[in-house]
Amino acid sequence: MRKDQYLAVDIGGTVVKYSLFHADFEELEHGEEPTEKEPQRFLEQIIAVAERYRERIAGIGICMAGFIDPATGENRDFSVGENFRAWNLKKELSERIKLPVVLENDSNCAALGELETGAGRGLKDFVLLTIGTGVGGALILDGRLVRGSHNKAGEAGLTLLGKERDPENYVSAEATSALVRSVSAIAGRQVDGPYVFAHLEDAAVREIYREWLERLALTAGNLAVLFDPEAVLIGGGICRQERFISDLRERIYGLFPHLAEYTRIEACQTGNLAGRIGVLKLLMEQI
Repeated sequence: MRKDQYLAVDIGGTVVKYSLFHADFEELEHGEEPTEKEPQRFLEQIIAVAERYRERIAGIGICMAGFIDPATGENRDFSVGENFRAWNLKKELSERIKLPVVLENDSNCAALGELETGAGRGLKDFVLLTIGTGVGGALILDGRLVRGSHNKAGEAGLTLLGKERDPENYVSAEATSALVRSVSAIAGRQVDGPYVFAHLEDAAVREIYREWLERLALTAGNLAVLFDPEAVLIGGGICRQERFISDLRERIYGLFPHLAEYTRIEACQTGNLAGRIGVLKLLMEQI
């Protein structure tokens, strides 16, 4: 067992990504595989990844979606898949692998990763929004992660922005998947994110994108008004689209003009490694 190497696993709704890290945050190896949806196979999948590196590491850090209690490992999120809720991964891995295990919400870990090596370096206060399979969020205030009394702080995807004509139909910020789904409906076939951005000259596509962006801008702007951060950082694969951050920034400042004077809107810098770097930081602090 190496005392200066650690395994960090980022469990997404679609893909499980894992990395072997040195203590200085250098990534030594990495891999990924589709996330198993059936709970028993999901557990076996995560254990198999841990077993693969067991003799080479001093601990395991896992980040995933959910209202996760880092002390107990319980995930009490009603909105995630059954595979994410069926098992206490901290308990299961600790018992089977016999190594220290840290389990934390993926957006919280992404914020810590950005604080350590990304766009959050040197900042004391920032809000992070992750736009992927869902919309997640995290708060760094006075240089520290804020989890909240029920481990739900920063969960921007659960906020409501208003009502449609139907009084029971509330609207909220939506993930990239919702944007793609809406455009697929009018295209008459399954499309992807790059297709959306390549077809924004189409009036129907542009209108769907505009409404989707509006909800994100309202969510990000409201968080900025509430917490007065130095920056709002945006993460997720959609940030690879060059115009997205520019469009979002323009709309946020259009809705909240005063924010342009003192709140930066920027893309995260650590890419899909943010969560793994963040949970590695927590793991090393615990050990």
